[in-house]
Amino acid sequence: MKTIRQAFGESLVEFGKTNSKIVAISCDLKNACKLDLFFKKFPERSFEIGIAEANAIGIATGLALSGFRPFLASFGSFITGKNIEIRTSISYNLAPVVIVGTHGGLIGADGATQAALQDIAVMRTIPNFDLFQPCSPHDTRCIIEYASKTKKPTYIRIARNEVDEFLDSNHKFRIGEPDHLIVGKKNVVISSGPMVRNCIDAINLSGTDEYGLINISSLKPLNENSIINLINKYEKILIVEDHLINGGLGSIISEIITKNGIGKKIYFHGLNDEFIESDTPENLAKNYKLDSQGILSIISNI
Repeated sequence: MKTIRQAFGESLVEFGKTNSKIVAISCDLKNACKLDLFFKKFPERSFEIGIAEANAIGIATGLALSGFRPFLASFGSFITGKNIEIRTSISYNLAPVVIVGTHGGLIGADGATQAALQDIAVMRTIPNFDLFQPCSPHDTRCIIEYASKTKKPTYIRIARNEVDEFLDSNHKFRIGEPDHLIVGKKNVVISSGPMVRNCIDAINLSGTDEYGLINISSLKPLNENSIINLINKYEKILIVEDHLINGGLGSIISEIITKNGIGKKIYFHGLNDEFIESDTPENLAKNYKLDSQGILSIISNI
Protein backbone atom coordinates (compact mmCIF):
# COMPACT_ATOMS: atom_id res chain seq x y z
CA MET A 1 0.00 0.00 0.00
CA LYS A 2 1.25 3.48 -0.87
CA THR A 3 -0.42 6.86 -0.89
CA ILE A 4 -0.81 8.57 -4.24
CA ARG A 5 0.98 11.64 -2.83
CA GLN A 6 3.96 9.49 -1.75
CA ALA A 7 4.15 8.06 -5.26
CA PHE A 8 4.14 11.63 -6.61
CA GLY A 9 7.03 12.70 -4.37
CA GLU A 10 9.14 9.66 -5.23
CA SER A 11 8.43 10.00 -8.96
CA LEU A 12 9.39 13.67 -9.03
CA VAL A 13 12.75 12.82 -7.46
CA GLU A 14 13.26 10.00 -9.98
CA PHE A 15 12.68 12.19 -13.02
CA GLY A 16 14.46 15.14 -11.45
CA LYS A 17 17.67 13.11 -11.60
CA THR A 18 17.64 13.09 -15.41
CA ASN A 19 15.86 16.39 -16.08
CA SER A 20 17.69 19.36 -14.57
CA LYS A 21 14.92 21.71 -15.72
CA ILE A 22 12.48 20.33 -13.14
CA VAL A 23 12.14 22.63 -10.13
CA ALA A 24 9.86 22.35 -7.11
CA ILE A 25 7.82 25.14 -5.52
CA SER A 26 6.14 24.78 -2.13
CA CYS A 27 3.58 26.91 -0.30
CA ASP A 28 4.60 25.86 3.23
CA LEU A 29 3.19 22.37 2.65
CA LYS A 30 6.17 20.46 1.28
CA ASN A 31 5.89 17.67 3.86
CA ALA A 32 2.16 17.16 3.37
CA CYS A 33 2.51 17.29 -0.42
CA LYS A 34 5.65 15.10 -0.36
CA LEU A 35 7.74 17.76 -2.06
CA ASP A 36 10.13 17.38 0.87
CA LEU A 37 11.69 14.41 -0.95
CA PHE A 38 12.67 16.67 -3.87
CA PHE A 39 13.80 19.46 -1.50
CA LYS A 40 16.20 17.09 0.24
CA LYS A 41 17.62 15.70 -3.01
CA PHE A 42 17.78 18.96 -4.99
CA PRO A 43 17.86 21.91 -2.58
CA GLU A 44 19.28 24.20 -5.27
CA ARG A 45 16.18 23.57 -7.42
CA SER A 46 13.65 23.91 -4.59
CA PHE A 47 11.81 27.05 -3.54
CA GLU A 48 9.78 27.55 -0.37
CA ILE A 49 7.42 30.48 -0.91
CA GLY A 50 5.39 30.19 2.28
CA ILE A 51 1.65 30.63 2.65
CA ALA A 52 1.41 32.79 -0.46
CA GLU A 53 -0.13 30.74 -3.25
CA ALA A 54 -0.72 33.69 -5.58
CA ASN A 55 2.94 34.69 -5.28
CA ALA A 56 4.00 31.08 -5.88
CA ILE A 57 2.02 31.04 -9.12
CA GLY A 58 3.81 34.18 -10.30
CA ILE A 59 7.22 32.72 -9.44
CA ALA A 60 6.35 29.42 -11.14
CA THR A 61 5.30 31.34 -14.25
CA GLY A 62 8.54 33.28 -14.34
CA LEU A 63 10.62 30.12 -13.99
CA ALA A 64 8.56 28.36 -16.66
CA LEU A 65 8.99 31.22 -19.13
CA SER A 66 12.72 31.10 -18.39
CA GLY A 67 13.02 27.51 -19.59
CA PHE A 68 12.29 25.49 -16.45
CA ARG A 69 9.53 22.96 -15.76
CA PRO A 70 8.16 24.01 -12.35
CA PHE A 71 6.09 21.60 -10.24
CA LEU A 72 4.05 23.76 -7.87
CA ALA A 73 2.37 21.64 -5.20
CA SER A 74 -0.20 22.65 -2.63
CA PHE A 75 -3.54 21.37 -1.36
CA GLY A 76 -5.94 21.34 -4.29
CA SER A 77 -8.52 23.28 -2.31
CA PHE A 78 -6.03 26.12 -1.74
CA ILE A 79 -4.17 26.38 -5.02
CA THR A 80 -7.22 26.20 -7.32
CA GLY A 81 -8.73 29.00 -5.28
CA LYS A 82 -6.19 31.25 -7.00
CA ASN A 83 -8.18 31.02 -10.19
CA ILE A 84 -7.42 34.51 -11.46
CA GLU A 85 -3.64 34.12 -11.04
CA ILE A 86 -3.67 30.70 -12.72
CA ARG A 87 -5.83 31.99 -15.55
CA THR A 88 -3.95 35.25 -16.15
CA SER A 89 -0.35 34.24 -15.45
CA ILE A 90 -0.14 30.59 -16.54
CA SER A 91 -3.01 29.93 -18.93
CA TYR A 92 -2.99 33.19 -20.87
CA ASN A 93 0.80 33.05 -21.37
CA LEU A 94 0.90 29.28 -22.06
CA ALA A 95 3.49 29.03 -19.30
CA PRO A 96 4.59 25.39 -18.90
CA VAL A 97 3.78 25.06 -15.19
CA VAL A 98 2.63 21.83 -13.55
CA ILE A 99 0.23 22.49 -10.67
CA VAL A 100 -0.12 19.51 -8.38
CA GLY A 101 -3.24 19.72 -6.21
CA THR A 102 -2.97 17.23 -3.39
CA HIS A 103 -5.61 16.14 -0.87
CA GLY A 104 -8.36 15.70 -3.41
CA GLY A 105 -11.54 13.93 -2.34
CA LEU A 106 -12.07 12.10 0.96
CA ILE A 107 -8.89 13.20 2.70
CA GLY A 108 -9.67 12.32 6.32
CA ALA A 109 -9.39 14.32 9.53
CA ASP A 110 -7.93 17.50 8.00
CA GLY A 111 -11.40 18.91 7.64
CA ALA A 112 -13.81 20.37 5.14
CA THR A 113 -11.73 23.41 4.21
CA GLN A 114 -8.72 21.23 3.33
CA ALA A 115 -10.53 18.80 1.01
CA ALA A 116 -10.49 19.57 -2.70
CA LEU A 117 -13.98 18.74 -3.93
CA GLN A 118 -14.42 21.41 -6.63
CA ASP A 119 -10.94 21.49 -8.18
CA ILE A 120 -11.76 19.45 -11.30
CA ALA A 121 -14.69 21.75 -12.05
CA VAL A 122 -12.45 24.81 -11.68
CA MET A 123 -9.42 23.60 -13.62
CA ARG A 124 -11.22 22.01 -16.57
CA THR A 125 -12.72 25.39 -17.45
CA ILE A 126 -9.37 27.18 -17.67
CA PRO A 127 -8.08 27.27 -21.28
CA ASN A 128 -4.88 25.49 -22.33
CA PHE A 129 -4.66 23.25 -19.26
CA ASP A 130 -4.30 19.48 -19.34
CA LEU A 131 -5.96 17.77 -16.38
CA PHE A 132 -4.89 14.36 -15.04
CA GLN A 133 -5.82 12.22 -12.05
CA PRO A 134 -3.82 9.02 -11.38
CA CYS A 135 -5.56 5.99 -9.94
CA SER A 136 -2.59 4.06 -8.51
CA PRO A 137 1.10 4.48 -7.60
CA HIS A 138 2.24 3.18 -11.00
CA ASP A 139 -0.24 5.41 -12.82
CA THR A 140 1.12 8.34 -10.80
CA ARG A 141 4.67 7.58 -11.90
CA CYS A 142 3.59 7.38 -15.55
CA ILE A 143 1.73 10.70 -15.37
CA ILE A 144 4.60 12.51 -13.63
CA GLU A 145 6.98 11.18 -16.28
CA TYR A 146 4.68 12.45 -19.03
CA ALA A 147 4.16 15.83 -17.36
CA SER A 148 7.89 16.32 -16.83
CA LYS A 149 8.49 16.10 -20.58
CA THR A 150 5.66 18.19 -22.01
CA LYS A 151 5.40 21.96 -22.17
CA LYS A 152 1.68 22.26 -21.54
CA PRO A 153 0.17 23.96 -18.50
CA THR A 154 -0.94 20.97 -16.45
CA TYR A 155 -3.04 20.25 -13.38
CA ILE A 156 -2.58 16.91 -11.62
CA ARG A 157 -5.08 15.94 -8.93
CA ILE A 158 -3.32 13.85 -6.30
CA ALA A 159 -5.09 11.88 -3.57
CA ARG A 160 -4.00 11.23 -0.02
CA ASN A 161 -5.55 7.74 -0.15
CA GLU A 162 -3.47 4.62 0.23
CA VAL A 163 -3.93 2.41 -2.83
CA ASP A 164 -2.43 -0.99 -3.52
CA GLU A 165 -1.02 -1.41 -7.01
CA PHE A 166 -3.57 -3.04 -9.31
CA LEU A 167 -2.20 -1.99 -12.69
CA ASP A 168 0.19 -4.20 -14.61
CA SER A 169 3.81 -3.00 -14.54
CA ASN A 170 3.63 -2.70 -18.35
CA HIS A 171 0.68 -0.30 -18.17
CA LYS A 172 1.31 2.94 -20.08
CA PHE A 173 -0.38 6.29 -19.57
CA ARG A 174 -1.94 7.42 -22.84
CA ILE A 175 -3.00 11.04 -22.89
CA GLY A 176 -6.67 11.42 -23.75
CA GLU A 177 -7.39 7.70 -23.68
CA PRO A 178 -9.66 5.84 -21.24
CA ASP A 179 -8.65 2.45 -19.81
CA HIS A 180 -11.17 -0.38 -20.11
CA LEU A 181 -10.02 -2.22 -16.99
CA ILE A 182 -12.91 -4.70 -16.70
CA VAL A 183 -15.07 -5.93 -19.57
CA GLY A 184 -18.67 -6.51 -18.54
CA LYS A 185 -21.80 -7.78 -20.26
CA LYS A 186 -24.44 -5.24 -19.27
CA ASN A 187 -23.65 -1.98 -17.44
CA VAL A 188 -20.46 0.02 -17.01
CA VAL A 189 -18.92 1.99 -14.15
CA ILE A 190 -16.71 4.97 -15.04
CA SER A 191 -14.38 6.37 -12.38
CA SER A 192 -11.09 8.16 -11.79
CA GLY A 193 -8.42 8.41 -9.09
CA PRO A 194 -8.45 6.25 -5.95
CA MET A 195 -12.16 5.48 -6.38
CA VAL A 196 -11.16 3.12 -9.21
CA ARG A 197 -9.78 0.65 -6.65
CA ASN A 198 -13.07 0.75 -4.72
CA CYS A 199 -15.00 0.18 -7.94
CA ILE A 200 -12.88 -2.86 -8.75
CA ASP A 201 -13.61 -4.29 -5.30
CA ALA A 202 -17.33 -3.55 -5.67
CA ILE A 203 -17.50 -5.33 -9.04
CA ASN A 204 -15.61 -8.31 -7.63
CA LEU A 205 -18.03 -8.44 -4.69
CA SER A 206 -20.96 -8.54 -7.09
CA GLY A 207 -19.95 -12.06 -8.13
CA THR A 208 -21.20 -11.47 -11.68
CA ASP A 209 -19.73 -10.51 -15.03
CA GLU A 210 -22.44 -7.92 -15.71
CA TYR A 211 -20.38 -4.84 -14.84
CA GLY A 212 -17.54 -3.27 -16.79
CA LEU A 213 -15.14 -0.63 -15.51
CA ILE A 214 -13.52 2.31 -17.30
CA ASN A 215 -10.78 4.39 -15.68
CA ILE A 216 -10.27 7.99 -16.77
CA SER A 217 -6.82 9.27 -15.78
CA SER A 218 -6.75 11.88 -18.56
CA LEU A 219 -9.75 14.08 -17.77
CA LYS A 220 -8.67 16.77 -20.22
CA PRO A 221 -8.00 16.11 -23.02
CA LEU A 222 -10.29 13.10 -23.40
CA ASN A 223 -10.82 11.28 -26.68
CA GLU A 224 -14.57 11.46 -27.29
CA ASN A 225 -14.57 8.73 -29.93
CA SER A 226 -12.81 6.32 -27.57
CA ILE A 227 -15.37 6.99 -24.83
CA ILE A 228 -18.28 6.63 -27.24
CA ASN A 229 -16.97 3.34 -28.60
CA LEU A 230 -16.66 1.95 -25.08
CA ILE A 231 -19.98 3.07 -23.64
CA ASN A 232 -21.85 1.90 -26.73
CA LYS A 233 -21.02 -1.64 -25.58
CA TYR A 234 -23.17 -1.17 -22.48
CA GLU A 235 -26.78 -0.44 -21.52
CA LYS A 236 -26.40 1.89 -18.53
CA ILE A 237 -23.59 4.05 -17.16
CA LEU A 238 -22.70 4.85 -13.54
CA ILE A 239 -20.17 7.58 -12.76
CA VAL A 240 -18.36 7.22 -9.42
CA GLU A 241 -16.22 10.12 -8.18
CA ASP A 242 -14.86 11.68 -4.95
CA HIS A 243 -15.74 15.17 -6.22
CA LEU A 244 -18.89 17.23 -6.46
CA ILE A 245 -21.20 15.75 -9.05
CA ASN A 246 -21.54 19.18 -10.67
CA GLY A 247 -18.56 19.93 -12.89
CA GLY A 248 -16.58 16.75 -12.30
CA LEU A 249 -16.15 13.47 -14.16
CA GLY A 250 -19.91 12.96 -14.43
CA SER A 251 -20.28 16.31 -16.15
CA ILE A 252 -17.46 15.48 -18.56
CA ILE A 253 -19.07 12.18 -19.59
CA SER A 254 -22.62 13.55 -19.76
CA GLU A 255 -21.43 16.42 -21.98
CA ILE A 256 -19.92 13.90 -24.40
CA ILE A 257 -23.11 11.81 -24.38
CA THR A 258 -25.37 14.82 -24.95
CA LYS A 259 -23.15 16.39 -27.59
CA ASN A 260 -23.09 13.18 -29.63
CA GLY A 261 -26.77 12.30 -29.18
CA ILE A 262 -26.14 8.99 -27.45
CA GLY A 263 -29.27 7.48 -25.94
CA LYS A 264 -27.78 5.99 -22.79
CA LYS A 265 -29.09 6.19 -19.23
CA ILE A 266 -26.45 7.74 -16.98
CA TYR A 267 -26.34 7.75 -13.18
CA PHE A 268 -24.16 9.91 -10.94
CA HIS A 269 -22.65 8.87 -7.63
CA GLY A 270 -20.39 11.30 -5.83
CA LEU A 271 -20.73 14.29 -3.54
CA ASN A 272 -23.65 16.68 -3.68
CA ASP A 273 -23.67 20.42 -3.03
CA GLU A 274 -21.88 20.04 0.31
CA PHE A 275 -18.68 19.98 2.33
CA ILE A 276 -17.42 16.69 3.74
CA GLU A 277 -17.10 15.91 7.42
CA SER A 278 -13.85 15.24 9.30
CA ASP A 279 -13.15 11.54 9.84
CA THR A 280 -10.87 8.77 8.65
CA PRO A 281 -10.87 8.23 4.87
CA GLU A 282 -12.38 4.78 5.46
CA ASN A 283 -15.28 6.13 7.50
CA LEU A 284 -15.86 8.97 5.07
CA ALA A 285 -16.00 6.54 2.15
CA LYS A 286 -18.49 4.43 4.06
CA ASN A 287 -20.59 7.45 5.04
CA TYR A 288 -20.85 8.70 1.45
CA LYS A 289 -21.26 5.18 0.02
CA LEU A 290 -17.99 5.48 -1.85
CA ASP A 291 -16.47 2.35 -0.32
CA SER A 292 -16.76 -0.98 -2.11
CA GLN A 293 -19.96 -1.99 -0.30
CA GLY A 294 -21.57 1.38 -0.92
CA ILE A 295 -20.69 1.35 -4.61
CA LEU A 296 -21.99 -2.22 -4.87
CA SER A 297 -25.32 -1.14 -3.42
CA ILE A 298 -25.55 1.58 -6.06
CA ILE A 299 -24.59 -0.50 -9.10
CA SER A 300 -26.93 -3.30 -8.00
CA ASN A 301 -29.91 -0.95 -8.20
CA ILE A 302 -29.37 1.02 -11.38
